[in-house]
Amino acid sequence: MQILWDLWSRIIEFVPVIAGVIIILAIGWVAGRVLGKGISKILDKAGVDDALRKTIIGKALERSGVTCVGFFDLIARWFVYLVAIFAAVDMLKIEVVSNYMSTVVQYVPNLIVGVGILIAGFIVVDFVGDSVKAIGKEARVEFSGLLAVGLKLLLYVVVIIIALTQMKIDVSILYTFASALAWGPL
Repeated sequence: MQILWDLWSRIIEFVPVIAGVIIILAIGWVAGRVLGKGISKILDKAGVDDALRKTIIGKALERSGVTCVGFFDLIARWFVYLVAIFAAVDMLKIEVVSNYMSTVVQYVPNLIVGVGILIAGFIVVDFVGDSVKAIGKEARVEFSGLLAVGLKLLLYVVVIIIALTQMKIDVSILYTFASALAWGPL
């Protein structure tokens, strides 16, 4: 009889925790939806979608069926969802899952900044490459198109390395290949 009474009292103690978890998840879901829609409206008004369509990432996103603004909506929404899930898991006091969620939530800002660097860098690289090509055509420089493509490729690699470094992805192997390519022709 005592075992049943202890079980019942633990269930009663656990009900407020479950209710709190459900409330946290509901608030996180609503906040994520609102923040995602707000960010997508701001970026749509700023014309980010039009600027990104000209880049490689923008073209790849369009082929996948996701608009560039919709991509940022998803990122913002899922960041808030992850924070809410982290808070809910932390409330349950499951230490292993709580530590894992803490690591994930701490990594997400680096991921967001890395993706931002990647997208902004690709926009700038496309602008610089198109400018070099137009200036070369206007000045009637031979092989200006080839020079513009080479410059774009070099700058794409630089942007990718900077973005991956921000995302805390080890890029030391890329430095090795770049060094070999730089010394190879000599």
